[in-house]
Amino acid sequence: MQVTVPLVIALGVGVAQAGHNPSPLTGFGVVTFASLIPVNFVLLLTLFLPEQIPHKGASNPSGGNSTSAEMDIVPGGEGDAGAWAQQTPYMETISGVRALVPLVAFMFLLLRVVLKDSKAVLVNVDLGQGRSVMSGIALPLLAAQVGIIVFNVGLTQGLAKLGEIVGGVMPSAFAPLPQVPGSPLWGRSAGIAIAVVFAFVLGFGATLAEPALATLAHTVDKLSKGAISKRQVVLSVALGVGAGTALGLLKVIMQIPLLPMIIPGYFLAAVLSVPSTEVLVNVAWDSAGVTTGPVTVPLVISIGLGLGKGLAAADGFGILSLASVCPIVSVLAIGLVMQRRGDPTGKVYGDGDRLLGPSEDYTHESDEELQGDLRPQRKHQRSSDSDL
Repeated sequence: MQVTVPLVIALGVGVAQAGHNPSPLTGFGVVTFASLIPVNFVLLLTLFLPEQIPHKGASNPSGGNSTSAEMDIVPGGEGDAGAWAQQTPYMETISGVRALVPLVAFMFLLLRVVLKDSKAVLVNVDLGQGRSVMSGIALPLLAAQVGIIVFNVGLTQGLAKLGEIVGGVMPSAFAPLPQVPGSPLWGRSAGIAIAVVFAFVLGFGATLAEPALATLAHTVDKLSKGAISKRQVVLSVALGVGAGTALGLLKVIMQIPLLPMIIPGYFLAAVLSVPSTEVLVNVAWDSAGVTTGPVTVPLVISIGLGLGKGLAAADGFGILSLASVCPIVSVLAIGLVMQRRGDPTGKVYGDGDRLLGPSEDYTHESDEELQGDLRPQRKHQRSSDSDL
């Protein structure tokens, strides 16, 4: 998602600016479909899978139990030492190149062949403190490629492993664990409460570090000219992710089925979408997609798996799904509350601080500033009329 979200947001905003839309903020919502439709495809895939999927300790189809050598193979671990492509840093390098190079090649092919644009692509590189410089696209793309590879190494060798370790010992707060002397440390009720608070803080903090959320919040802040601030978007999404992570932790501890928890969440999100404006709905539902980023996903999944292993639960999955639906509810709820208080959050924004209705036109005086952040710029200067 660290590659997909910025591109999809830029695509939606660019199409909204080029079309007859009351505000470029209506270009949000594309990330929502890019997140929900894969869920449907995975659910369709389950129709072709066996009814019982073997797991560690279960009998395999040929009889007997799966051996530890078969089940303990982890990419980059000792069980597959012969496969160099599964070893660090080769695995992270290959995955990083696969994530960026084909996408960049496709976009250049689209630009040159389909759109027949042969001009050199320049981007406005922000140097901080209001300074910027025009540069060719190759240098920023190289920085992105190196950054993705280094980031992948840090996730697989650091953050994911730390999450699994923490999740594995977390049950000691409320349940006896052989590897933790003196457990449970706090008693069941107090221990579960401490674990839930920890899960909330973890989800909240991980969301603040998400680069995709920073991109979404920055774009909304710029397009709304500060009416929907970056801080409002980030905090409302982080509160939702924290609440969803805490609920997911309770799901694993209590071994509650996922459907009774997630269906009411999406139903509430749909109900809150009805009185909300189009802009608020688009931003809120897109926030669910940006939470499935490179920081939150490995951390939450690792903690869930570690927690499930420590509790001998059937599985530790499901936390991430709750951490995705709760931000939709939180953003919609906070937006509606501020809207009732007279705050313009969620309205369709236009020139200055004045609110525009659906029949009014949006003035694109900030297009060039936005393009410097989201879209490649060309050597030639174009007038604002040609942008439209």
